[in-house]
Amino acid sequence: MSRVIDRTSSVYTAEPAIFTVVEDLTASLRLAGIADPRRVANDIIAALLDVPRSWPVTNRDSSIEFAVAAAAQSAARRLAKGAPFAYAVGTAQFRHLTLQVDERVLIPRPETEVLVSEVLTEMSSRYGTDSWGTAIDIGTGSGAIALSLAAEGRFDRVIATDASVDALAVARANSKKGKPARTRTEFRLGSLMSPVRGERASVVVSNPPYIAFGEMDALPSSVRDWEPPLALFSGHDGMTATAAIVRDAAAILQGGGLLALEVDERRASLVA
Repeated sequence: MSRVIDRTSSVYTAEPAIFTVVEDLTASLRLAGIADPRRVANDIIAALLDVPRSWPVTNRDSSIEFAVAAAAQSAARRLAKGAPFAYAVGTAQFRHLTLQVDERVLIPRPETEVLVSEVLTEMSSRYGTDSWGTAIDIGTGSGAIALSLAAEGRFDRVIATDASVDALAVARANSKKGKPARTRTEFRLGSLMSPVRGERASVVVSNPPYIAFGEMDALPSSVRDWEPPLALFSGHDGMTATAAIVRDAAAILQGGGLLALEVDERRASLVA
């Protein structure tokens, strides 16, 4: 295959084979000091195509579109500048979802998948196949929790709130991707519990900001310099948002309702 390569932009004269793009990405990532550059190169292709991580290796001779090759080069350049992988490729995996993510929202993490799993397990044990009522997700960000509950639970509705207009735009976009969930998700703008005053819910769930301002310097640069401060920091002790949710949830939850929070393990006993 004939091709002309500029290592900064990788302009191809024909749709390149995956192995060609991987080689070019590997070279760029190695120059940038990225660890295990070939694995990262394959991961970039897999993320952009939304396929398993092994797919670029087993399909190395397949061609990919110019747009994908260009997006891969752009992702490599962002990684070289220190961007987290999810921001570089523009997506993150969360349970059964592929979510659009960028600097407007927190990158969803495995710990939050556990939070969702705990909620689903508890609600299933309580209600079985009957209706689970209303779920409220406070500080939805990318929509990871709310959309997972809507897709996997048996709720009548899911309400997702966020204080950031930009975050809600990302969450709404994610709600329109893939097949429709069995439960409709509503998105509301506002801080913490304020958008759901007057509602009654069987469960309130949240991954609130829980890092103290004084802990900023201890964070990895990929978090501190890239992820939205509104989703990370919560007062001098990291407890401002959590305390407000605990305080106000009682007015929202129906009798015997469930409050499920992701918390900093250093403050778990204090939250309890």
